[in-house]
Amino acid sequence: MKKTTIKNFFKGGVIAMSVLSAASLNAQFEGDWKFTPKAGAMGVGPSLGDISWWSNSDAEVTGIRACQFDDVYHFESDGTFQNRLGTQTYVEGWQGGNGCGSPAAPHDGSKNGKWIYNSSNKTIMIIGKGSFLGIPKVYTGGELTAPSGAKDTITYTVTSLTSTTVVLDVPIGNGAYWRFELTKETPAIDPTGNWNLAPKAGCIKVGPSKGDYSWWGLPAGDLATRACQMDDRFVFNADGTFQNILGTETWREGWQGADGCGAPVAPHDGSASAKWSVNKNNSSIMIVGKGAYIGIPKAYNGGELSAPSGAKDTIIYPAIINKDTMIVEIAIANGAHWYFELVRSAAPVSSVAKFTNGVKVYPNPTATSINIELENNTAVQRVEVLNTVGMRVMEVSEFNKEINVSALSAGTYFLNVTTANGVSTSKFIKQ
Repeated sequence: MKKTTIKNFFKGGVIAMSVLSAASLNAQFEGDWKFTPKAGAMGVGPSLGDISWWSNSDAEVTGIRACQFDDVYHFESDGTFQNRLGTQTYVEGWQGGNGCGSPAAPHDGSKNGKWIYNSSNKTIMIIGKGSFLGIPKVYTGGELTAPSGAKDTITYTVTSLTSTTVVLDVPIGNGAYWRFELTKETPAIDPTGNWNLAPKAGCIKVGPSKGDYSWWGLPAGDLATRACQMDDRFVFNADGTFQNILGTETWREGWQGADGCGAPVAPHDGSASAKWSVNKNNSSIMIVGKGAYIGIPKAYNGGELSAPSGAKDTIIYPAIINKDTMIVEIAIANGAHWYFELVRSAAPVSSVAKFTNGVKVYPNPTATSINIELENNTAVQRVEVLNTVGMRVMEVSEFNKEINVSALSAGTYFLNVTTANGVSTSKFIKQ
């Protein structure tokens, strides 16, 4: 990453940000959201941001509105929206109830809707009669008095948005507003596999605060220039080891001696013996190993490196993984954050069998079986086959060079070979 100065920031970064932010923010919505479990997660008042007329209390979160605080608002990447209410939700008087009860049609989640986020005017539109965010009676310009009045479209103002929280406001007339605060459900974090920076504008960006990356973002026009960086791999092996696989060239910065593609600079050259672990409580990935990193090498907790000798032994990356997309946001200094978007991908495969980390896998691709050969006739202790999302689909403890993979579905797989020297990961394609 080039060092961002005021000069080169205004030269390209500002213009690019207006183009790249929409896709990144769309990705932030994808997944499951619920009301933030706190007082004031929903409220109404005479003006924007003022919920003095009414708001939920702390006691209601686990009390009379517990059936509402477990409702899920689901956003699919293809634009599908779902209200997942379960067998009970909070039913109001205009719906024929006054407390927890069976969802009332059409606000019962029985039909899918659509969602569209407009990054220019910061609104999110929910399309589909009976689909809603927050509570069902609120719509743009008023409140329902009967289920039959359900609207086909409701537009919500996105007042604030981070990777984990969103605040929505809806005008209901005469200057009054409802406000809803939602929190994104954190899926189980399993980064096992190969990752690359997402090949698109904005996969790397930086700004003054989390969610605001207005200082600089990678423009689409620089993707080709940074091809040496876009093919870098961040490998999370199933045994907890981590690798930066950079090849003969990666993107270097001034603090590493030069700007541009060039030979990786130690200790950020992939030579580190590193480990990874996940903290599910705070949705973070810890990388342990001097010189090992995710995204770019200079960012660490609380700052940026000014020399390779300052490499940290440990870096903790707040992360969210949704299917094969990883979003990383790391605080550096004074509230500023770097943002990295990565995609789980398959490592390049050569049709020519050769030893990689002491292991040769052939034929590759294959339709029936693969042969595994080790340098120096090292004994194999165990062989695991993983799919591209890190799920183990085969395990072999009694090994005799050949493994029958004919039962596997066509696709890409990773092969973990365990010996007395450790674990080596290779990739093969099942035809």
